[in-house]
Amino acid sequence: MRTGILITARLGSTRLKRKHLKEVMGIPLLGYLLDRIGREFQKEISEGQVQVVIATSDEPENRDFESLLPAGAAIFYGSLSNIPLRHLQAAQALGLERIVSVDGDDMLCSVSGMRQVYSALAQGSPYAKTAGLPFGMNSFGYSTGFLEEALGGHQKETLETGWGRIFKDSAVKEIAMFPLSDNPRLRFTLDYQDDFDFFDAVIRALGDSVCRADDQKIVDTVNSAGLYNINAAIAEEYWSNFNKIVEKEVCVHEP
Repeated sequence: MRTGILITARLGSTRLKRKHLKEVMGIPLLGYLLDRIGREFQKEISEGQVQVVIATSDEPENRDFESLLPAGAAIFYGSLSNIPLRHLQAAQALGLERIVSVDGDDMLCSVSGMRQVYSALAQGSPYAKTAGLPFGMNSFGYSTGFLEEALGGHQKETLETGWGRIFKDSAVKEIAMFPLSDNPRLRFTLDYQDDFDFFDAVIRALGDSVCRADDQKIVDTVNSAGLYNINAAIAEEYWSNFNKIVEKEVCVHEP
């Protein structure tokens, strides 16, 4: 049974233009995420058990992702505004029975967490997610059958922000990850210029080890140098915008 590691990304962000292609040390940010995933799942990829896929919307500007694809990876162009539908379309087109879902904004998302989700799905869990990692390092996943069932009645909706709300939490296998830090100011996601400055600083601090560094090394590097101060202040603005968008998406489809 094949598993897809689907990286959800698009280049149409209004707050930080073409953010996934912004470079640090000559490499586009998304390239670091692709490299880290490729290293973790090298064996499964080479054996055809896993395929890494950039799942993006079918818009001309997103063709620029094609220049980033490592050997064996793919890009799928799907639904413009419904991310879980895009994932289902990708699974059906590429013959994927399971999906590990990774937010393309989370450039240093935990690959060990992805491994845990992958294993839970392989062992029969229909829906699994990690918990306890800093914001922007967790991931989740589901079987294609579970996704298709959860998406029933939602296929015509806009589901871009907080779209995991379509899943029943009662079905989830929650994977408790070893706590890396008790610092609530850690933020590992790319949405604003301050977030880019944060990733730039972290990647430069890690240097050549960035694509091999484990979660603890990454978090310790951020904490020891106080790099979390670069983007910690924008958390309130982020969640305010997040909640407004979710409310708008939900209201549009309420009867």
